[in-house]
Amino acid sequence: MWFPCDEIKELNLDLPKELGIKINYLKIRKTEFGEEIKDISNLDFIDLEEIRNFKTAKRSEEHATGRYLLFQMFRKNFPSIDPKLIRVSRDENRAPYFEWKDNTNETELLPNFSISTTRGMAIVAISNADLRIGIDVEISNQNRSKNLLEFLSNGLELEQIKLLYESDGNNTLNKIWTIKESILKALRVGMSISPTQIKIMNKNNKFEQNINYDGSLINFKNYLIKFKEEYFLSIAYGNLKSAGPGNRTRTAGLEGQNHTARPVLQ
Repeated sequence: MWFPCDEIKELNLDLPKELGIKINYLKIRKTEFGEEIKDISNLDFIDLEEIRNFKTAKRSEEHATGRYLLFQMFRKNFPSIDPKLIRVSRDENRAPYFEWKDNTNETELLPNFSISTTRGMAIVAISNADLRIGIDVEISNQNRSKNLLEFLSNGLELEQIKLLYESDGNNTLNKIWTIKESILKALRVGMSISPTQIKIMNKNNKFEQNINYDGSLINFKNYLIKFKEEYFLSIAYGNLKSAGPGNRTRTAGLEGQNHTARPVLQ
């Protein structure tokens, strides 16, 4: 049986209260290389077939912590909905989303969520069904390859980021990374599009307050927060379109472990 190694804590950011976004975080149990994978099948919001494919205890602990946190937040913030009646499924981009287990309540919209894990910590953001949301967190000075710059951007923005990188190194790279990944999560596209298509800097070398991508207006904010270490945390949000696949009876969230290449969907 799996149990968390710490208590859930709430993170309060200076977001508009009317958005109704709730953010909680939970410590991830530390594992050792080669450690036996614990049984996490007692948890809710997991797929038994999926967890059987986990190869390391670290991966299993990250997934378990994120899904446990998601379940507890759902139960607390949406008490009128029985969480036993829903499951977490995946869309065509492998983005997880809430779905009714049967067709009884399929016209009732379900909340939107986003999960991010970094070294030793999982963070979940959850919101009402009318808001798309993405969250990403990374240790601010996490060592990254400079080659990641061209994965993240191109053109004028790439030149802007290179100048920032020369003066601030990995701090700049991790900040750009969290912002772009949170936006990709809010758009619910994962890496089906390149981060280079998301432009977040203006001609004055300042961060925009929002972007418009394919008709979707996404606001984003970046924070420097301190737990045991300093982290960059980015959150992106915007209203869902009234039409289109996935917007009638469900909303989707993206969750992924931070890394230097592609998101690992949890």
